Amino acid sequence: MKRLMVLLTVLLSLGGAGAAGATSTTRATTSDAVAQSERAAAIAPLKVPKLGINGAKIIPVGLTSRGQLAVGPSVSAVYTWNNGVRPGQPGSAVIAGHTWSKGPGVFDNLGTLRVRDRFSVGRSVFVVTRVRKVQALGPRDVRELFSDKGPSRVVLITCGNRSATTGVYTSRILVYADKV
Repeated sequence: MKRLMVLLTVLLSLGGAGAAGATSTTRATTSDAVAQSERAAAIAPLKVPKLGINGAKIIPVGLTSRGQLAVGPSVSAVYTWNNGVRPGQPGSAVIAGHTWSKGPGVFDNLGTLRVRDRFSVGRSVFVVTRVRKVQALGPRDVRELFSDKGPSRVVLITCGNRSATTGVYTSRILVYADKV
């Protein structure tokens, strides 16, 4: 239950600062840092041929002091929670990437993926089963994204609908995919 509450906090606040304001301050102990570096070495790159992504680095990250996913500033890498499910393992792995208004962001065109499109993380191949754009993610929505049980799946997520006036992204794009 504690893990679920952390995940709720992580995803409800994902992207709140926008790509330019993302912070990388994490809560970590020495043993957490060692475990994180071991997991980092084990994550293969993300390849999404339809989007021209041919090996985006997947970076495991912790949480900021505010409990948000510590998504880094790189617009060419993607991020996953360092205590979450890895792509290809049973359950649901969540991978976040930036949409960037000042140049190419790794997930700029994430919303163009369609059901039956394929992508891979290392040797694991995934097929898209659903694409959604939502204005907000409530606790129930977040609970549905994270699971460490069941078939292997990946949820790709990014920000959408950037306001030209405020610069704030007002929606989230979610792509669900099951392991083939």
